[in-house]
Amino acid sequence: MTGPSRREFLVGGGLLAAAGGAAAALVHAGALPGRERAARALGLCGEMPTPPAVATGPVREHSLRTGGEPVRTVIGWPPGAKPGEPLPVTVLLHGGGGDARTPFDVYAIQNYLADAVAEGTPPFAVASVDRWFEGRVVMDVLLPFLAERGLRTGRVGLLGWSMGGAGALRLAAEHRGAPVAVVVATSPAIDDASARRFARELTGIPVWAGCGGHDSFAGPTEELIVSLRDAGGQVEGGIHPGCHDAVFRRKMLPRQLAFLGPRLK
Repeated sequence: MTGPSRREFLVGGGLLAAAGGAAAALVHAGALPGRERAARALGLCGEMPTPPAVATGPVREHSLRTGGEPVRTVIGWPPGAKPGEPLPVTVLLHGGGGDARTPFDVYAIQNYLADAVAEGTPPFAVASVDRWFEGRVVMDVLLPFLAERGLRTGRVGLLGWSMGGAGALRLAAEHRGAPVAVVVATSPAIDDASARRFARELTGIPVWAGCGGHDSFAGPTEELIVSLRDAGGQVEGGIHPGCHDAVFRRKMLPRQLAFLGPRLK
């Protein structure tokens, strides 16, 4: 059996390229099933951004106990601040499969925080905790511990990714104003019904909500944003190019930290 002629090869290659272009167009339009998997295969999710090359502040790891079990927390301060300084704080809620180290080891939040403060964002600390979703770990265990370390916990921020984004919205709805003053939800794992419910419950505090356009949670996130605006809520964010991954989450950090800082003063 002979192989394809040069003309057949070129025509076939052109058809494949055209098919790839059509698939990319369908992915962009959200019309292709499994759009995130297709977007990743087509290289549409983007490249991992390099964290800002800046000196970071102190990062300390501690062990707490909840229900008799040890739980780890990690606290990061901006450059120039010292552990014990009475700064406001944002609590970081990891996604499924993550832990208290994820915001620091995967998203390099200490670098982005240092850069944001250098650019003029009012300084604040960040703190994460393992298994934040178990019981009332954030409110009954983490916040009292942070207060003992000198951080201001009367007005806190929440920043969550994926499952943690949904958790941040839920905690903000339950504790809006006191102590939750502002919430950021990145690619929150929500559906349309919960998006509309959160919109009704969160009109009283500033919300930043955003998602990658190729993310399966883009639709509910857009529903949340639109519903909040319709209800007169304070909301920023939007649907941006990207997928449900650390690439998108790192890209969003500069605008999210700039949103949080002034609202924690």
